[in-house]
Amino acid sequence: MEFRWLARKELEKLKQIDRKELVEEVYYVRDHELRLVREFYDIDGWLESELGLYLQRLQSVFDGEGVIIGAFDNNVLVGIVSLEGYLIHGKTMKLDMLYVSHDYRKQGLGRRLVDIATQEATELGASELYISATPVRNTVDFYMRLGAELAMPPDAYLFELEPLDIHLILPI
Repeated sequence: MEFRWLARKELEKLKQIDRKELVEEVYYVRDHELRLVREFYDIDGWLESELGLYLQRLQSVFDGEGVIIGAFDNNVLVGIVSLEGYLIHGKTMKLDMLYVSHDYRKQGLGRRLVDIATQEATELGASELYISATPVRNTVDFYMRLGAELAMPPDAYLFELEPLDIHLILPI
């Protein structure tokens, strides 16, 4: 596995990540607590419109001097992590994106990417990561195992952008 910063021209490799996932449970925040609800989604991959929005986000992170690191297996992008290039409240960096291809999940790749992002954030002066996580149980449980906690209160601006996400803080 090769880990490296992505060049702007490589951002389109995001589509190489196999986003397939069978979701059976999602979280909602109710009364300042996580509540698990049974919901079923069969995510087959990227929707073209969605992929375009994520590529725009990556380009914005890149242009804003953020951090974008890819995990490559035989020159195929199988994981990606990105950090916004600025501090929130002088101590927090936003973990903007983390994706790991379906066949590479539960093998420590996501943790390795977060570790790399954490090291970069620390070098840039951050003491915590802000995570706006999709409410899928596997995703939220992953971040909680790393030590993330509910952001109480969530950042108002980031919450407004993604009100259905689970907003977390990960001390680093």
